[in-house]
Amino acid sequence: MKEPAPMTRPLLVVAIVFLMASIFILDVFIPTGVLIPVLYTVPLLIALRSPQPQFFLIMAAVSTALTIIGFAVSPPDGILWMAITNRSLAVMVIGVTAIFYLLQRRAADRLRTLQELLPLCASCKKVRDDKGYWKQLELYLQEHTGAQFTRSLCPDCAQKHVHALPA
Repeated sequence: MKEPAPMTRPLLVVAIVFLMASIFILDVFIPTGVLIPVLYTVPLLIALRSPQPQFFLIMAAVSTALTIIGFAVSPPDGILWMAITNRSLAVMVIGVTAIFYLLQRRAADRLRTLQELLPLCASCKKVRDDKGYWKQLELYLQEHTGAQFTRSLCPDCAQKHVHALPA
């Protein structure tokens, strides 16, 4: 059973919302040709600290929406083609950041899955370590977890061995 992901810390959320609101207010009062929306990457990089992947993606979507809204409500001073180009670049930077985040998450998930696999010999039950050496299961677990082992027989094996003893 998969345990739920930890919640994003409230201070992190407040900091990101404050930064996004500040950037948006700055964007609204500065002419549209200025490349202020690229600053949205700063709160996005901070959002990477969240343990919840949805939080980062939501912040990326909000950043994109604020970039477009900022274009509509900013003072129309400046050259229109430059403003459109700068907004497109800002949206592209936000999108590329989100794509790299998703690719990194997928690679981390694959790596976690590979680390959870334990190559075990089907015949002798030895385990292959990271260097390619085959070791007894007990030695491998002792090295990687610090576990100590004792020897005993389960009831079924004890019953078999009692009957196998010469009388």
